[in-house]
Amino acid sequence: MPPAELRGCTEADGNDAQFLLLGPLSVVHQEKSIPLGPGKQRTLLAHFLLNANRPVSVRSSLEALWDDPPPSAVKNVQLYVGRIRRMLAGVESVCRLHTVDRGYRLDVDSERVDTEVFRRLVRDASRARRDRRLDQAVVLFGDALKLWRGKPLETLACTVALDAEVGVLEDMRLMACEEYFGLMLETGHHRAAIPELRRMVAAYPRQELLRYQLMLALSRAGDRSAALSTYRSGYRLLVEDLGIEPSRPLRELHDAILADTAPTRTTSHATAPLRGTTPVRTARPGGRRGALQRAS
Repeated sequence: MPPAELRGCTEADGNDAQFLLLGPLSVVHQEKSIPLGPGKQRTLLAHFLLNANRPVSVRSSLEALWDDPPPSAVKNVQLYVGRIRRMLAGVESVCRLHTVDRGYRLDVDSERVDTEVFRRLVRDASRARRDRRLDQAVVLFGDALKLWRGKPLETLACTVALDAEVGVLEDMRLMACEEYFGLMLETGHHRAAIPELRRMVAAYPRQELLRYQLMLALSRAGDRSAALSTYRSGYRLLVEDLGIEPSRPLRELHDAILADTAPTRTTSHATAPLRGTTPVRTARPGGRRGALQRAS
C-alpha cells in the first residue's frame, strides 16, 4: 500500500496509480503492485521516474544502467523502453512514456510520484517556516518524512550515476529531518522528537546537527544522563574513526549540559552554528571538512 500521505492526493479521480521510489521501487495500481520485470528494466523505469516530466537523453539512460556500457547498450535500452510501455499500459491515463529528440520523457502526474510529493511538501513546509507558521511547518515536514519507506531504490543495483541521484534524495531527507526536528524543539515538542531523533542519529551517526538536537531534546526532557551519553558515543566515533574532535557547538552544548546551563528554548541564533550540515554523501569517513567549517 502507498503511504497515506500519497494516497490522499489522488484517490478523488478514481485512478489510484502510485509510483514509489522512497524505498523499494514499486508501482501500485488498484492496491496491487504491478510486476516491473528484471533488474535493468526496473532501473531504467526508476531513472525515468526520478526525472519525471523531463527529457532523459539516451546517454543519461546508458549511464544509469551501466558504469561500462556493452556494445549492445543502445539496443538494450530500446528493448527495455518497449517493455516499460507495455507494463504501464494499464495506467496510461496518468503515465505515458514518450520518445523525444535524442531520448525519452515519462509524463506522469507529479502527485502520483512519491519523490515529487516529498519535494512539494518540503517546499510548502519551508515556506510556512519562513512565514513563521511553525505548527503548519511541523505538520508538512512530518508528512513529507512519512513518505519514506527505506533507502531509495534499495533493491536495485545502482551505477555511479544512479547512485548520485539517490544521494540527492538522501541529502534532501536529511535536511528535511534537521528542519523538522529543529521546529519540534522550537515549538516545545522535545519529548515527541526523541524517539525519531534516536533512530536518525543511529542511521547517520556522523551528522552532528542531529546529535546536537538529540542532546538538546534529552536535556530539556530532564534526561541529562542520556544527553551526556549521546555526546560521549559521538565523541568516541569521531575520535576513533576519524581522528578529529567534535565541532565547537557540540562541545559547548556538552559543557552547558554538564553545568546545567543548556538553553531551555531554541532560537534561530542558538541553532545557527549547526544549521548547515554536510550532505549524507559527504558525511562519511574523510568527508567531514565542510561540516566542521559550517558548524564552527
